[in-house]
Amino acid sequence: MNITNTVKQICKARGLSLAEVAAKIGVPASSLSQIMRGNPTLSKLTAIAEALDVPVSEILADGEVKAKVRCPHCGQTFPVSIRTAEGGAEDGETK
Repeated sequence: MNITNTVKQICKARGLSLAEVAAKIGVPASSLSQIMRGNPTLSKLTAIAEALDVPVSEILADGEVKAKVRCPHCGQTFPVSIRTAEGGAEDGETK
């Protein structure tokens, strides 16, 4: 399952449309779809989770998110993988 399918399932369970979620986070529905299909930032995932009233871990419940983090001191970029507890890592553990 991917983020898009997970968000759609949560929306369905809560009786919300993607357009309503998009409005709650202040983006057009087409942008929300692009965010979910791409590599969403933690802040976007958090906003979506808050709009759905679920923890971010519920959106990521099936796997891993790969991202890059930029060091605020030196500016160097580091790749990170964040796995959910169901994906085998401890909550908050990064690789």
